[in-house]
Amino acid sequence: MEILNIPLGDSNIVQGDTIPEILFQFDNTLGINLQAVGVIIKMQVYNQSNKIIDISNGNGITILTTNSFKINEVTKTISSLLPHGSFIGDLEITDSSGKRFTYFRVKYTIQKQYTK
Repeated sequence: MEILNIPLGDSNIVQGDTIPEILFQFDNTLGINLQAVGVIIKMQVYNQSNKIIDISNGNGITILTTNSFKINEVTKTISSLLPHGSFIGDLEITDSSGKRFTYFRVKYTIQKQYTK
């Protein structure tokens, strides 16, 4: 299973900074219409057994088209509450018939904020 490292590329996430949105688009080989009634996209990230990120469509995730969605921008107010370190989670999609699959694993890295 693929692991998505957040932040993407050479960027960094620092506690208290605005975290930019992340766009996901896939070809429709999965056969899922993300805009169908009942589709749920959910991402959870954990610091050991403590859930630090828990978002879903309508609450942190926006479905854009039948085959694309985004993780919404995170404001500085919310990101300042996140702990620093590397954390593991995943993103799963439940289709309109109730079939659920894990789309990818997530490794979320947040650097410590030094300036206040």
